[in-house]
Amino acid sequence: MPAFVFRWLRGRSGTGHIRQTENPNRRVQDGLKLPWLCDACEGLFSRFETAFATKVFYPWQEGNTRIAYGDWLLKFCVSVSWRVLRFARGRNKHAVYTQQQNHLMDRADQSWRAFINDEAPHPGEFEQHLLIFDLIENTNIGDLPNNINRFLMGAITLDIVGSESSLMTFAKLGRFMIFGMIQKGSHRWEGTKIRVKNGILQPGTFTVPAELITLFREKAAISADAIDAMSPIQRAKIEKHVDDNFEHFVNSEQYAAIAADARMFGRDAVVKKDSPHQSRMGLATDRNRTEP
Repeated sequence: MPAFVFRWLRGRSGTGHIRQTENPNRRVQDGLKLPWLCDACEGLFSRFETAFATKVFYPWQEGNTRIAYGDWLLKFCVSVSWRVLRFARGRNKHAVYTQQQNHLMDRADQSWRAFINDEAPHPGEFEQHLLIFDLIENTNIGDLPNNINRFLMGAITLDIVGSESSLMTFAKLGRFMIFGMIQKGSHRWEGTKIRVKNGILQPGTFTVPAELITLFREKAAISADAIDAMSPIQRAKIEKHVDDNFEHFVNSEQYAAIAADARMFGRDAVVKKDSPHQSRMGLATDRNRTEP
């Protein structure tokens, strides 16, 4: 995943550190790095990442929610989806793909590589969709996990997701979610497709598959389980760090997400009952983390 996202994650947090869900008791400085690309390809990806970071990612965080984009946005999204496909395919021994889906994954790999290298004018049927989330003020969707705002706003994760009739790559970079379509199925997606040449990113009304709620629930549960699995020693270290830097913490985006979950689900959703700092909401709760 792009390195700038992990730099943002460290800066966003109230502690200045990030953790992985597979080992929440250990701090990490960055995301996973694999020796896949030559210097020329690294440079190519870097140009797409710089454009997205400087023109979309950081400006949106700062409140600019109407952004014109050029052909670099589709290049960036495709480069992320290609990396997710290459990394995640075959890693889950329980995942079962149909013969058609395996064929489509091969074709998506080829199509995305060709588009990135300017060997094709567009990614064809393997289109890219982008969702951007903010804090939830109200919703008619029930049974949401009580860390939904913390997950939507702060988690970094990737996967290949779908069913027997649909398949896509999924990359979550904080509040930005990129879906690389491999087998679109009969689901409706409206207002989320990234255009080849240019377009506008802005708030609005969008239509996405209802099944995405199940995906968000599952991923948010993984984050919550990792926090619960943290050792008392690590939890105490985090509490002390936050307590020593409380003014910075309460002004962080992380605290805003914690407060939003408290408004939706009650104070007990964000404060551990055994915390010595219960008078300060959220000190023993969510930490920023990556989710491999």
